[in-house]
Amino acid sequence: MKRRFITLLFIFTVCYASAQDHSKSINNAFLISRMVEKFHVQPKPMNDELSSHLFQQFLKKVDDERIVFQAEDINRLSMYRYTLDEEINQRKTGFLQLVTSIWQKRIKQNDSLIRIICKTPFQFSVPEKFTEAEDSSYTVSLAAKQSKLYKHVKLQMLDAVSEIVLDDAKSKLQRSKKFNDSIEVVFRKMLEESYQKKYAASLQTSKLEIKLGNLFCSTLATCYDPHTNFMPAEEKEAFDEDLGQKPLRFGFGLDENENGEVTIGNLQPGSSAFKSGAINAGDKIIAIQEPGKTNVDVSGYDLPQLDSTISETKSDKLFLTVKKPDGTSRQVTLYKERFATEEDEEDKVQSYVLKGSKNIGYISIPDFYVDWENTETGIYGCANDVAKEIIKLKKENIEGLIIDIRYNGGGSVQEAIELSGIFIDGGPVAQFKLREPKVYTLKDVNSGSIFDGPLVVMVNGSSASASEMFSGTLQDYNRAIIAGTQTYGKATGQVVFSLDTTVTREAPDQKKTEAYIKITTSAIYRLNGQTAQQHGIIPDILLPDLLQTVGEKEKDGQFVFTLAPIEKNKYYKAFALLPKDGANVVASSVIDTASYFKTLKEFEQWIKEMLKQKDVSLLLEDRLKLKRKGEDYYAFFEKYKQQPSFAVTNHQLQKERLKASEWLTEIDNETKELLAEDPYINICYRVLIKMITH
Repeated sequence: MKRRFITLLFIFTVCYASAQDHSKSINNAFLISRMVEKFHVQPKPMNDELSSHLFQQFLKKVDDERIVFQAEDINRLSMYRYTLDEEINQRKTGFLQLVTSIWQKRIKQNDSLIRIICKTPFQFSVPEKFTEAEDSSYTVSLAAKQSKLYKHVKLQMLDAVSEIVLDDAKSKLQRSKKFNDSIEVVFRKMLEESYQKKYAASLQTSKLEIKLGNLFCSTLATCYDPHTNFMPAEEKEAFDEDLGQKPLRFGFGLDENENGEVTIGNLQPGSSAFKSGAINAGDKIIAIQEPGKTNVDVSGYDLPQLDSTISETKSDKLFLTVKKPDGTSRQVTLYKERFATEEDEEDKVQSYVLKGSKNIGYISIPDFYVDWENTETGIYGCANDVAKEIIKLKKENIEGLIIDIRYNGGGSVQEAIELSGIFIDGGPVAQFKLREPKVYTLKDVNSGSIFDGPLVVMVNGSSASASEMFSGTLQDYNRAIIAGTQTYGKATGQVVFSLDTTVTREAPDQKKTEAYIKITTSAIYRLNGQTAQQHGIIPDILLPDLLQTVGEKEKDGQFVFTLAPIEKNKYYKAFALLPKDGANVVASSVIDTASYFKTLKEFEQWIKEMLKQKDVSLLLEDRLKLKRKGEDYYAFFEKYKQQPSFAVTNHQLQKERLKASEWLTEIDNETKELLAEDPYINICYRVLIKMITH
């Protein structure tokens, strides 16, 4: 009797502790719903429809590949599909507790199945397929789950083995069947250990409850729109670092996208990562290498693993291989940051002179960082740093300027306003609305401009938010020719609030709390009354690129809202029309003849054909054929060397700085080589020559 009482007490204590942890999460969810209702530009009611969306999206994020839960589990959980709004309003934890208990049971089951699966060698010559029906549904039995897990693991094995085989082919070495079989043994063991570690981590009750609770809150926030985000305190710190508040070692932070892939966070202004011009937020890190050591494949690492690996590097120098959103890869040399002097702080943005028949200035802006220490003056903000570089370039007698904001995902709206002001003589820059009907005007209050010559702004499908506002403003004013592909399509503004219903819009995060929420509070409009939301900025010169086929846009996301046009701003006066027709003739002549763009067209067609194929072959030969074809295309794009119309040089002040810094010289040389070989910069250079001689 006594033993039974102690057992019951133990069970009650464990369940009570679990409920307590989930109570914290459900209370956070309640606060999220109230704060969104109070501040969001287009709030949704907490009702059955939102409950259904939350239910579907949460289960998708918890088990996106549908290899943990089974159909019967979803049926059990479905009792909450239309009542999660009541759970949140009444602060009940029944759903989260049920999810946690089912998850733990199924993870133990998966662990056992993986051990069974990995006991037997995989036969890569057996004709099998991983069908779309299998991939997109939950399994109905234990046997079906084992079959799906087997195919899931086999596909990973195929990818790993095919990489080795392709690398082997590149080195022109002939391997025996015995060696190829040994590859299978090694990777099978590695995969089994990887799953075991992942499952063991999932079974740590306290961490699991925190993870599921945070994921529930995060999912609820994004059900209002993709950019309303729940942030535990540590994520808020990382967010501040991304905007330039604190220096990082190699100059970049780490982030995790919706697919669980670890990517580059925003870059630290002034760092070697920022100055390289070769990496951007959203790039996936696939390998790292210290000088004199072996290149380490980190493509499968989770965020803590990768963060630990980079933190433990002993050298001040690092070779980082990243995969861009368009699928191409490149290796970049990075050094640990050195913000030792005021002079270093003044050299965050890097500029170059493109010397050919005319001198053209070039400035790349990876993001719109803000000066946290001098918010009133913006002494070291993005716009001010660009202004300094333009002054240096003007001493080199430039006759035109290229501003490159490709892959620039945005940042500070205020910096975008001030950057626009560099090229216009004061006046309205953009329009915005809060929830109320009133329309506000964003203005450049400084009269005069720093550069009034011919200007080209380069964009692509990853140019978003503040980048779109800046390029849209210059397009509305007829101040610059916009060149590239249709931009991302985000025209909303967010504010970070402490997760506390007593905060105000004027003092959103003055209170230190255990969690924060970034809420979409405003909609941004162009001066012409249109919006880039879902539409993006349509360039004056369309330059086809890899992202137009493989890149995702705002319109592809869940719960993206639309914005109706508003009235055109009455107080801005556009400049004279630019010679866009002549510029397009120049661009077309290159696109129609250059092998780069001819191959790009073939690649686009091939990608479309691949996307039509719903089932995946599990034959090694089929996987090799697919990967070999893709690698051939990407190798061509990565190795393509454009015959430049110009030489890339430094302005005089930078030449003096390079004399005193070996590591800065190395990075600078890599960057100049990238610029010289870039087919898009080559087109923009020719367009500017046409504009100058027009």
